Amino acid sequence: MALSRRKEHKETEIPTDSVSDIAFLLIIFFILTTTLSKLSGFSAELPSADPSQKQAAKTDVKTPTVQLTSGKILFNEQEVSGPALRERLLDLQLSKKQGEEKIVMLEAAGKVDYQSYFEAMAAISAAGGVVAIVEEE
Repeated sequence: MALSRRKEHKETEIPTDSVSDIAFLLIIFFILTTTLSKLSGFSAELPSADPSQKQAAKTDVKTPTVQLTSGKILFNEQEVSGPALRERLLDLQLSKKQGEEKIVMLEAAGKVDYQSYFEAMAAISAAGGVVAIVEEE
């Protein structure tokens, strides 16, 4: 009696039971390691250097100037503190003016820390002025 050999082909399946567990763990990992931070800062309108614009010479109106040196803030050549600078800029009512009258010159000389520079730019922008940065050649 001859035995016939029958090969049974078993269906093989890829085990996919643990895929959902791995996906769930990855989602939790990415949620926990993600950092959400709100960017803080201010927007500043820098004046253009377009030579075609007419520069009106005004002798009676002086452009306000903020000078930063190491540890000092000078507003129109008078030493002021940070809050006093904000008050003087707000007194100029720059937000109600149009055009060139809104420009505030910002000069930095010596070793000026970034915090002082940032606070001066923020004060000028908050008062409605346009920052004009003065560079030495």
